[in-house]
Amino acid sequence: MAMPMEHRMDGRRGRTITRRELLATGLVAAVARPAAALAKPFAGAVPAIPSAGRAPANSSGGAAPAESVLPIRVSTLNHVSFGCADLRATVAWYERVLAIPRHAFQDYGGGQTVLRLAEDPPAYMALSQSSPESLQPVPRRRPHFCWGIEDFDVHRIFEGLAAMPALARSVLREGTTINGVNFDGPDGAPLQFNPIIACGGLGFLGEVCDTGAEAMRRTGDPPPIPVRTLNHVKYHVSDLSSALAWYQRLTGMPVVTWQEPVGGRRTEGYEGRPIPVLRVGSGPQHLALVEGGGPEAFRLHVGLGVEGFDPDAVMERLAEHGVSAHLRLREGVTKEVLVDAPDGVRLQLQDVSFCGGGGVLGNEC
Repeated sequence: MAMPMEHRMDGRRGRTITRRELLATGLVAAVARPAAALAKPFAGAVPAIPSAGRAPANSSGGAAPAESVLPIRVSTLNHVSFGCADLRATVAWYERVLAIPRHAFQDYGGGQTVLRLAEDPPAYMALSQSSPESLQPVPRRRPHFCWGIEDFDVHRIFEGLAAMPALARSVLREGTTINGVNFDGPDGAPLQFNPIIACGGLGFLGEVCDTGAEAMRRTGDPPPIPVRTLNHVKYHVSDLSSALAWYQRLTGMPVVTWQEPVGGRRTEGYEGRPIPVLRVGSGPQHLALVEGGGPEAFRLHVGLGVEGFDPDAVMERLAEHGVSAHLRLREGVTKEVLVDAPDGVRLQLQDVSFCGGGGVLGNEC
Protein backbone atom coordinates (compact mmCIF):
# COMPACT_ATOMS: atom_id res chain seq x y z
CA MET A 1 0.00 0.00 0.00
CA ALA A 2 1.33 3.46 -0.87
CA MET A 3 1.53 5.97 1.96
CA PRO A 4 1.56 9.66 0.98
CA MET A 5 4.56 11.63 2.16
CA GLU A 6 4.78 15.30 2.98
CA HIS A 7 7.76 17.36 1.92
CA ARG A 8 8.68 20.53 3.80
CA MET A 9 10.55 23.35 2.08
CA ASP A 10 12.99 24.06 4.87
CA GLY A 11 16.00 25.09 2.79
CA ARG A 12 18.07 22.01 3.55
CA ARG A 13 20.26 20.83 0.69
CA GLY A 14 23.26 18.67 0.04
CA ARG A 15 22.19 15.57 1.93
CA THR A 16 20.03 12.51 1.42
CA ILE A 17 16.71 12.37 3.23
CA THR A 18 16.61 9.84 6.06
CA ARG A 19 14.17 7.02 6.70
CA ARG A 20 13.00 8.72 9.88
CA GLU A 21 12.19 11.93 8.02
CA LEU A 22 10.20 10.05 5.41
CA LEU A 23 8.26 7.89 7.83
CA ALA A 24 7.50 10.88 10.04
CA THR A 25 5.42 12.51 7.35
CA GLY A 26 1.91 11.68 6.25
CA LEU A 27 0.33 13.97 3.68
CA VAL A 28 0.52 14.14 -0.10
CA ALA A 29 3.12 16.70 -1.10
CA ALA A 30 2.35 19.15 -3.85
CA VAL A 31 4.62 21.93 -4.90
CA ALA A 32 3.22 25.22 -3.69
CA ARG A 33 2.49 26.59 -7.12
CA PRO A 34 -0.87 26.66 -8.97
CA ALA A 35 -1.41 24.16 -11.75
CA ALA A 36 -2.08 27.02 -14.13
CA ALA A 37 1.55 28.06 -13.78
CA LEU A 38 2.55 25.02 -15.80
CA ALA A 39 1.06 26.66 -18.85
CA LYS A 40 3.18 29.80 -18.43
CA PRO A 41 6.59 30.00 -20.10
CA PHE A 42 9.46 30.27 -17.68
CA ALA A 43 11.69 33.32 -17.69
CA GLY A 44 14.49 32.66 -20.13
CA ALA A 45 15.21 32.11 -23.75
CA VAL A 46 13.58 29.27 -25.65
CA PRO A 47 16.17 27.44 -27.76
CA ALA A 48 15.58 27.79 -31.46
CA ILE A 49 14.98 24.70 -33.57
CA PRO A 50 17.75 24.82 -36.18
CA SER A 51 16.78 24.76 -39.81
CA ALA A 52 19.59 22.37 -40.70
CA GLY A 53 19.39 20.17 -37.66
CA ARG A 54 22.31 21.71 -35.79
CA ALA A 55 22.02 22.13 -32.06
CA PRO A 56 21.54 25.73 -30.87
CA ALA A 57 24.39 27.36 -28.99
CA ASN A 58 22.66 26.89 -25.64
CA SER A 59 21.70 23.26 -26.24
CA SER A 60 23.59 22.14 -23.15
CA GLY A 61 21.09 23.99 -21.01
CA GLY A 62 23.57 26.69 -19.98
CA ALA A 63 25.47 27.05 -16.75
CA ALA A 64 23.17 27.47 -13.77
CA PRO A 65 23.99 29.98 -11.04
CA ALA A 66 25.86 28.44 -8.12
CA GLU A 67 22.94 29.10 -5.77
CA SER A 68 20.38 27.59 -8.13
CA VAL A 69 18.62 24.32 -7.38
CA LEU A 70 18.41 23.69 -11.12
CA PRO A 71 19.25 21.71 -13.08
CA ILE A 72 18.51 18.41 -11.37
CA ARG A 73 21.17 16.21 -12.95
CA VAL A 74 19.92 12.86 -14.22
CA SER A 75 22.19 9.86 -14.73
CA THR A 76 20.02 7.14 -16.27
CA LEU A 77 16.67 6.22 -17.71
CA ASN A 78 15.39 4.15 -14.81
CA HIS A 79 12.07 2.73 -15.98
CA VAL A 80 8.89 2.98 -17.99
CA SER A 81 5.47 1.77 -16.91
CA PHE A 82 2.16 1.03 -18.60
CA GLY A 83 -1.13 -0.79 -18.17
CA CYS A 84 -1.97 -4.07 -19.89
CA ALA A 85 -5.22 -5.46 -21.23
CA ASP A 86 -4.01 -8.93 -20.18
CA LEU A 87 -1.08 -8.61 -17.78
CA ARG A 88 -0.24 -12.31 -17.72
CA ALA A 89 -0.13 -12.54 -21.52
CA THR A 90 1.98 -9.39 -21.83
CA VAL A 91 4.54 -10.60 -19.27
CA ALA A 92 4.76 -13.95 -21.08
CA TRP A 93 5.32 -12.12 -24.39
CA TYR A 94 8.31 -10.17 -23.05
CA GLU A 95 9.79 -13.29 -21.47
CA ARG A 96 9.33 -15.40 -24.59
CA VAL A 97 10.38 -12.89 -27.27
CA LEU A 98 13.00 -10.74 -25.50
CA ALA A 99 14.09 -12.92 -22.54
CA ILE A 100 13.12 -10.18 -20.07
CA PRO A 101 12.54 -11.76 -16.63
CA ARG A 102 10.24 -10.84 -13.77
CA HIS A 103 12.36 -9.80 -10.82
CA ALA A 104 10.02 -7.92 -8.46
CA PHE A 105 6.42 -7.12 -7.62
CA GLN A 106 5.02 -3.87 -6.24
CA ASP A 107 1.91 -3.73 -4.08
CA TYR A 108 1.13 -0.29 -5.48
CA GLY A 109 -1.63 1.12 -7.66
CA GLY A 110 -3.37 -2.24 -7.81
CA GLY A 111 -0.10 -4.14 -8.15
CA GLN A 112 2.73 -3.94 -10.66
CA THR A 113 4.88 -6.72 -12.10
CA VAL A 114 8.45 -5.53 -12.61
CA LEU A 115 10.51 -6.81 -15.55
CA ARG A 116 14.29 -6.39 -15.49
CA LEU A 117 15.90 -4.68 -18.50
CA ALA A 118 19.35 -4.06 -17.00
CA GLU A 119 21.13 -4.66 -13.69
CA ASP A 120 24.02 -2.19 -13.40
CA PRO A 121 22.68 0.41 -13.25
CA PRO A 122 19.15 -0.94 -12.90
CA ALA A 123 16.49 -0.38 -15.54
CA TYR A 124 13.06 -1.97 -15.69
CA MET A 125 9.49 -1.99 -16.95
CA ALA A 126 6.59 -1.85 -14.46
CA LEU A 127 3.43 -3.48 -15.83
CA SER A 128 -0.04 -3.36 -14.30
CA GLN A 129 -3.42 -4.87 -15.13
CA SER A 130 -5.70 -2.25 -16.64
CA SER A 131 -9.27 -2.08 -15.40
CA PRO A 132 -12.07 -2.54 -17.96
CA GLU A 133 -13.00 1.13 -17.49
CA SER A 134 -9.48 2.29 -18.41
CA LEU A 135 -9.31 0.31 -21.66
CA GLN A 136 -10.23 3.17 -23.98
CA PRO A 137 -10.16 2.87 -27.80
CA VAL A 138 -8.11 6.10 -27.79
CA PRO A 139 -5.66 6.41 -24.86
CA ARG A 140 -6.07 9.51 -22.70
CA ARG A 141 -2.96 9.26 -20.55
CA ARG A 142 0.47 10.14 -21.81
CA PRO A 143 3.26 7.57 -21.31
CA HIS A 144 5.18 7.45 -18.05
CA PHE A 145 8.94 7.30 -17.75
CA CYS A 146 11.46 7.88 -14.98
CA TRP A 147 15.06 9.05 -14.65
CA GLY A 148 17.61 7.73 -12.16
CA ILE A 149 19.48 10.25 -10.00
CA GLU A 150 22.82 9.41 -8.42
CA ASP A 151 22.63 11.93 -5.56
CA PHE A 152 18.98 11.43 -4.65
CA ASP A 153 18.13 14.31 -2.30
CA VAL A 154 14.36 14.65 -1.93
CA HIS A 155 14.61 18.15 -0.44
CA ARG A 156 16.65 19.49 -3.33
CA ILE A 157 14.47 17.73 -5.91
CA PHE A 158 11.31 19.32 -4.52
CA GLU A 159 12.96 22.72 -4.42
CA GLY A 160 14.04 22.32 -8.03
CA LEU A 161 10.56 21.27 -9.14
CA ALA A 162 9.07 24.22 -7.25
CA ALA A 163 11.38 26.53 -9.20
CA MET A 164 10.18 25.22 -12.58
CA PRO A 165 7.27 25.20 -11.43
CA ALA A 166 6.01 21.61 -11.62
CA LEU A 167 3.39 19.93 -9.47
CA ALA A 168 5.06 17.09 -7.56
CA ARG A 169 4.43 14.45 -4.93
CA SER A 170 6.18 11.53 -3.31
CA VAL A 171 4.77 8.43 -1.64
CA LEU A 172 5.90 5.42 0.34
CA ARG A 173 4.73 2.19 -1.24
CA GLU A 174 4.26 -0.86 0.95
CA GLY A 175 4.79 1.62 3.80
CA THR A 176 8.58 1.33 3.62
CA THR A 177 9.85 2.07 0.09
CA ILE A 178 10.17 5.57 -1.27
CA ASN A 179 8.51 5.58 -4.68
CA GLY A 180 10.67 8.37 -6.03
CA VAL A 181 9.28 11.81 -6.81
CA ASN A 182 6.43 12.03 -9.32
CA PHE A 183 5.65 15.27 -11.15
CA ASP A 184 3.92 16.74 -14.18
CA GLY A 185 5.81 17.81 -17.28
CA PRO A 186 4.76 19.61 -20.46
CA ASP A 187 1.35 18.51 -21.76
CA GLY A 188 0.71 16.85 -18.39
CA ALA A 189 3.41 14.21 -18.98
CA PRO A 190 3.62 11.88 -15.93
CA LEU A 191 7.33 11.93 -15.06
CA GLN A 192 9.40 10.64 -12.15
CA PHE A 193 12.79 10.83 -10.46
CA ASN A 194 14.13 7.70 -8.71
CA PRO A 195 17.34 6.81 -6.90
CA ILE A 196 19.77 5.46 -9.49
CA ILE A 197 19.94 2.13 -7.62
CA ALA A 198 16.16 1.58 -7.65
CA CYS A 199 15.25 -1.64 -9.45
CA GLY A 200 11.52 -1.49 -8.69
CA GLY A 201 11.77 -3.84 -5.74
CA LEU A 202 11.80 -3.75 -1.94
CA GLY A 203 14.12 -1.91 0.41
CA PHE A 204 14.05 1.74 1.46
CA LEU A 205 15.09 2.91 -2.03
CA GLY A 206 13.47 0.06 -3.95
CA GLU A 207 16.89 -1.47 -4.54
CA VAL A 208 16.20 -5.10 -3.53
CA CYS A 209 15.22 -7.37 -6.45
CA ASP A 210 15.69 -10.99 -7.44
CA THR A 211 19.07 -10.85 -9.18
CA GLY A 212 18.84 -14.52 -10.11
CA ALA A 213 15.53 -14.21 -11.94
CA GLU A 214 15.35 -15.81 -15.38
CA ALA A 215 12.73 -15.47 -18.08
CA MET A 216 10.21 -18.30 -18.11
CA ARG A 217 9.94 -19.92 -21.50
CA ARG A 218 8.20 -22.98 -22.89
CA THR A 219 9.83 -25.95 -24.59
CA GLY A 220 9.71 -25.44 -28.33
CA ASP A 221 9.72 -21.62 -28.23
CA PRO A 222 12.05 -20.02 -30.81
CA PRO A 223 15.24 -18.57 -29.32
CA PRO A 224 14.69 -15.09 -27.84
CA ILE A 225 16.32 -11.79 -28.72
CA PRO A 226 18.07 -10.99 -25.42
CA VAL A 227 17.68 -7.36 -24.40
CA ARG A 228 20.50 -5.83 -22.36
CA THR A 229 19.59 -2.16 -21.84
CA LEU A 230 16.87 0.45 -21.68
CA ASN A 231 18.20 2.64 -24.48
CA HIS A 232 15.80 5.52 -25.08
CA VAL A 233 12.35 7.01 -24.90
CA LYS A 234 10.80 8.90 -27.82
CA TYR A 235 8.23 11.38 -26.58
CA HIS A 236 5.66 13.49 -28.44
CA VAL A 237 5.11 17.09 -27.34
CA SER A 238 2.68 19.73 -28.56
CA ASP A 239 5.24 22.56 -28.69
CA LEU A 240 8.77 21.40 -29.38
CA SER A 241 10.56 24.68 -28.62
CA SER A 242 9.00 25.20 -25.20
CA ALA A 243 9.21 21.49 -24.26
CA LEU A 244 12.90 21.33 -25.18
CA ALA A 245 13.58 24.42 -23.08
CA TRP A 246 11.61 22.92 -20.17
CA TYR A 247 13.44 19.58 -20.16
CA GLN A 248 16.82 21.27 -20.44
CA ARG A 249 16.10 23.75 -17.68
CA LEU A 250 14.96 20.93 -15.40
CA THR A 251 17.71 18.39 -16.07
CA GLY A 252 20.51 20.08 -18.04
CA MET A 253 20.44 17.24 -20.59
CA PRO A 254 22.46 18.37 -23.64
CA VAL A 255 21.27 18.00 -27.21
CA VAL A 256 23.89 15.73 -28.77
CA THR A 257 22.38 15.42 -32.24
CA TRP A 258 19.32 16.21 -34.35
CA GLN A 259 17.40 13.64 -36.34
CA GLU A 260 15.61 14.52 -39.57
CA PRO A 261 17.42 17.83 -40.25
CA VAL A 262 15.86 20.28 -42.68
CA GLY A 263 18.05 20.48 -45.76
CA GLY A 264 19.65 17.14 -44.97
CA ARG A 265 18.75 13.61 -45.89
CA ARG A 266 15.43 12.61 -44.32
CA THR A 267 13.60 9.39 -43.62
CA GLU A 268 11.04 8.57 -46.27
CA GLY A 269 7.63 9.87 -45.22
CA TYR A 270 8.84 12.11 -42.39
CA GLU A 271 7.65 15.72 -42.73
CA GLY A 272 7.90 17.09 -39.18
CA ARG A 273 10.38 19.34 -37.45
CA PRO A 274 13.92 18.19 -36.67
CA ILE A 275 14.04 15.88 -33.64
CA PRO A 276 16.38 16.88 -30.78
CA VAL A 277 18.13 13.99 -29.05
CA LEU A 278 18.97 14.74 -25.42
CA ARG A 279 21.68 12.61 -23.82
CA VAL A 280 20.86 11.09 -20.43
CA GLY A 281 23.89 10.95 -18.14
CA SER A 282 26.99 9.85 -20.01
CA GLY A 283 24.91 8.17 -22.74
CA PRO A 284 24.10 6.36 -24.91
CA GLN A 285 20.70 6.51 -23.17
CA HIS A 286 18.66 9.41 -24.51
CA LEU A 287 15.34 11.16 -24.79
CA ALA A 288 14.10 12.15 -28.25
CA LEU A 289 11.39 14.82 -28.51
CA VAL A 290 8.98 14.81 -31.45
CA GLU A 291 6.49 17.58 -32.10
CA GLY A 292 3.05 16.19 -32.79
CA GLY A 293 -0.28 15.15 -31.38
CA GLY A 294 -2.96 12.58 -32.08
CA PRO A 295 -2.85 8.94 -30.95
CA GLU A 296 0.97 8.73 -31.21
CA ALA A 297 1.30 11.25 -28.38
CA PHE A 298 -0.32 8.71 -26.05
CA ARG A 299 1.63 5.70 -27.29
CA LEU A 300 4.70 4.58 -25.37
CA HIS A 301 7.78 4.41 -27.61
CA VAL A 302 10.72 2.80 -25.84
CA GLY A 303 14.07 1.72 -27.26
CA LEU A 304 15.84 -1.41 -26.03
CA GLY A 305 19.49 -2.28 -26.57
CA VAL A 306 20.65 -5.59 -28.07
CA GLU A 307 24.29 -6.72 -28.03
CA GLY A 308 25.76 -7.57 -31.43
CA PHE A 309 22.75 -5.97 -33.13
CA ASP A 310 22.07 -7.43 -36.58
CA PRO A 311 18.83 -5.87 -37.87
CA ASP A 312 18.18 -8.53 -40.49
CA ALA A 313 18.72 -11.37 -38.02
CA VAL A 314 16.49 -9.59 -35.49
CA MET A 315 13.71 -9.30 -38.08
CA GLU A 316 14.00 -13.00 -38.87
CA ARG A 317 13.81 -13.95 -35.21
CA LEU A 318 10.78 -11.72 -34.65
CA ALA A 319 9.05 -13.42 -37.59
CA GLU A 320 9.73 -16.81 -35.97
CA HIS A 321 7.88 -15.53 -32.90
CA GLY A 322 5.01 -14.30 -35.05
CA VAL A 323 5.69 -10.69 -34.06
CA SER A 324 4.82 -7.81 -36.37
CA ALA A 325 7.80 -5.50 -36.99
CA HIS A 326 9.07 -2.96 -39.49
CA LEU A 327 12.65 -2.31 -40.60
CA ARG A 328 13.18 1.28 -41.63
CA LEU A 329 16.23 3.14 -42.90
CA ARG A 330 16.46 6.43 -41.05
CA GLU A 331 17.93 9.22 -43.16
CA GLY A 332 19.06 6.59 -45.64
CA VAL A 333 21.75 5.19 -43.32
CA THR A 334 20.63 3.87 -39.93
CA LYS A 335 18.56 0.67 -39.76
CA GLU A 336 15.94 0.75 -37.02
CA VAL A 337 13.71 -2.17 -36.00
CA LEU A 338 10.25 -1.02 -34.90
CA VAL A 339 8.15 -3.64 -33.12
CA ASP A 340 4.42 -3.70 -32.45
CA ALA A 341 4.36 -4.98 -28.88
CA PRO A 342 1.27 -5.82 -26.82
CA ASP A 343 -0.92 -3.02 -25.43
CA GLY A 344 -0.06 -0.60 -28.23
CA VAL A 345 3.55 -0.19 -27.11
CA ARG A 346 6.05 0.68 -29.84
CA LEU A 347 9.42 -0.98 -29.20
CA GLN A 348 12.56 -0.02 -31.05
CA LEU A 349 15.40 -2.55 -31.05
CA GLN A 350 18.90 -1.19 -31.63
CA ASP A 351 22.52 -1.87 -30.79
CA VAL A 352 23.46 -1.19 -27.17
CA SER A 353 25.67 1.66 -28.44
CA PHE A 354 22.79 3.46 -30.19
CA CYS A 355 22.76 7.13 -29.14
CA GLY A 356 20.13 8.32 -31.59
CA GLY A 357 22.72 9.62 -34.01
CA GLY A 358 24.05 8.77 -37.43
CA GLY A 359 26.02 5.88 -38.85
CA VAL A 360 24.99 2.33 -39.53
CA LEU A 361 24.40 1.61 -35.82
CA GLY A 362 23.15 5.09 -34.97
CA ASN A 363 26.03 5.52 -32.51
CA GLU A 364 27.63 8.64 -34.00
CA CYS A 365 26.61 11.55 -31.76
